[in-house]
Amino acid sequence: MILSELEGVRRPSPAIYERALDALGLIGSGCAFVDDHAENLPPAETLGIRTVHHTSDPVATAAILESLVLDPAPA
Repeated sequence: MILSELEGVRRPSPAIYERALDALGLIGSGCAFVDDHAENLPPAETLGIRTVHHTSDPVATAAILESLVLDPAPA
């Protein structure tokens, strides 16, 4: 768990995404990040994290996430 209050950084700082990847032992292309604030997405994208802008439709968000699973990132 990465808590911005403990880390001293918060979205949209790229550092928070880097710390999450490090804590999980993953690379960006193996992850997806969902947020309802579009300004938080580009820093994650620069690390190769696939992003989804959630709006008010959870079914649409789930469908996008499912499509990411069905179309995995290149190795």
